[in-house]
Order: sequence, then structure tokens, then C-alpha cells
Amino acid sequence: MKNTIPIIVAVVIALAAVFAVSRMKGDQSHSQEDLVEVVTATRDLSPKEVIKDGFIAPRLVPRKALPAQSILWNKVNIVLGQEVLRSVAKGDYILLNDVGMSRTISNLVSDGEWAVPVTFSDNSLLEFLQPGDEIAIWATFSTQRVVQNKDLSDQPSVFEEKATSVLFPCVRILDIGSGDGIRREEGVRNKTIIIALPPQQTGLLIAAQRVAELYPALRHANDTSAKNRLDAGMIDDSTFAGSREGLTPYKLPDIPGAGNGGAR
Repeated sequence: MKNTIPIIVAVVIALAAVFAVSRMKGDQSHSQEDLVEVVTATRDLSPKEVIKDGFIAPRLVPRKALPAQSILWNKVNIVLGQEVLRSVAKGDYILLNDVGMSRTISNLVSDGEWAVPVTFSDNSLLEFLQPGDEIAIWATFSTQRVVQNKDLSDQPSVFEEKATSVLFPCVRILDIGSGDGIRREEGVRNKTIIIALPPQQTGLLIAAQRVAELYPALRHANDTSAKNRLDAGMIDDSTFAGSREGLTPYKLPDIPGAGNGGAR
């Protein structure tokens, strides 16, 4: 019996050490968790009450726990001066759908940004967008490829090619079609949205609308991935030519429904 007591003590000490180490790792993991500041209410807010500086404050929360309509603190200008549409309790998040975007659009533009209108070649997605959403903007450009002929006395051959790539990986929508952040008519497909960009990129977007076809892609709220436009790559003629490699052409059967029609 005396010989077993030291063994039991040693086992208890080992288990305590394992627990302490795992606790330390858990604390470190928690401290390294991706946290962001969001807008919350410092007091109870009633419907039609105008949000002022003292009524809101930032709160650090895990990014993965954010509600879809939460507002990051670096975009606090979106809510300042807006009317609350519904009651918000002290300490709660203030969400995009909690406020009426009633201010002039100039007040929604952050420092270092300019507002610019953009139209798209396909407006289908615009029916589902709201002010505050973030989108990527894809562009299809036409380019010319010059190939010198074998006979150098001949003029080079010029081929037109098209390529599609991301022009802006993440931009914030200020307004959709109305000018003050409010949709005036439900069910009407607006062809123009207003987004915020740094000044130089604003000029780039204006020029791109003259020479390219633009398409929007909706991003998940507060998504930090693919912020570099190079991440999405490029699609051109070679993309689709390569997609046929290794595929067997399909042959229509003489009798419908008979066989799979594979090439022979």
C-alpha cells in the first residue's frame, strides 16, 4: 500500500500539469482570435430617435460571431445622424436594418474616399443589394494581340481577345439608385449604385465603365479573404480551350434513349 501512494501522487501531479498546459493553450488561442470593433448602443434607443455620438460605442467581438448586418466601427459614419427604425436595447448591436439611411450621401463617405456611380452590364444582382453591402467588381476587357507574319514585309495580324478579371475586390455600397440610401420604389430594378473608393481608384472606375463590361459579385459581410485582386486570377480564351482537354465528345444516338452516345 505504501508503494502505491507515490504512484497515485505522481499521476495526480501529471494530470494537473496537463490541465494547466491545455488551459494556457486555450487562453492563447482565445487571445489570438480575430477580433473586430462593431457599433453598439450605450443606452436604450427608441424608434425615430436620431443617433448621436454619445449614443454608440465600439465593442470588440470575434469576427466569426458577427451578425450579417452588423456595422464595423470604422464605418460609424453610416449610422451617425440616422433615425432608429426600431427599439435597440443598451449594449445591443446596431445593425444596418435598424437605421433609416436618411442623411445626404456626402455624410456617408469616409475620410479619404470619394463617392462614384457605377452601372453594370447585368443588373440582376442589384435587386438583392442594400446600402452597406460589400461587393467585388469584375470587368471584361477587350484587348488586341499583334502577331508578326512570317513574311516581314506583310503587315502584322491583329487579333481581338477578351479577358475577365477582378477590378475591385471589395467596395462598399453607399446607395442604390435613390441618392440618399433609401430605395424609393420596391420592385424597380435600379441600374446605378453609388460606391466609395479612394480618389485615384475613382478615376480608374470611371474610365473602366467606358471600355469594359462590369459585373458585381456580392461578398459575405465582413469577409477578410480575397482582398487582393490577384487572388481571383483571370479568365480568357485559353481558360475555356483548356477545359476541353481530356473530355470525350458526345455522339447523338441513332435512337433516342438508346446508349450513352459516347465517341467510338
